[in-house]
Amino acid sequence: MFWKLKQAFRKSWLFFPYKKISSVSEYLMWRLRGSPSAGRPKVPHLLKQRLIAEFARNYDLHILVETGTNFGQMINANERRFREIYSIELDEWKATVAKRKFAKQPHIHTFLGDSGAVLPSIILGIKEPCLFWLDAHVGDSSAAIKQELDCIYKHPVENHVLLIDDARWFDGRTDYPTMEELREKAGREYPGRVVEVKDDIIRIYKPKS
Repeated sequence: MFWKLKQAFRKSWLFFPYKKISSVSEYLMWRLRGSPSAGRPKVPHLLKQRLIAEFARNYDLHILVETGTNFGQMINANERRFREIYSIELDEWKATVAKRKFAKQPHIHTFLGDSGAVLPSIILGIKEPCLFWLDAHVGDSSAAIKQELDCIYKHPVENHVLLIDDARWFDGRTDYPTMEELREKAGREYPGRVVEVKDDIIRIYKPKS
């Protein structure tokens, strides 16, 4: 019964207002704890939202490409910030919920499928730099991040900004490369970019001159 109520709540119009309020309290508690980053941090969602806004503003980016829609919280936080938003979700139920939530907003495009397979068809039509929020991770056991990065690195448009969540899982044990492997690959395929980690988020971008 509880699970059914939880699912119904996530589909309802109350979900996003609740998440906006809870994200603020989550952020305040994180700051009160000293903004912990060691071990296995739970970085507040509000900080991630602000990071996306900061890079979008600083690099004048108008397209957001997200892998890992989940329940659409990141889309909702950025729906007025970007001219176009593309988001991919592997879980069929979550993808269906997201599509229904944003059905009346023509600039928001949600997709069902493995992001490693779906992403190439999406960015084929992108002709300008955009911000990638890569978060299609199934815990620390599985991720399509290698395929996602290969696809982005091959894209003819330059000056994309890549933000990758859950840096702590990049240790080479499962589908994730190690941070050293990621840095080496970025150096070969995306030369001149900064590759840095802060608050459990990997940032790959070209420094502004």
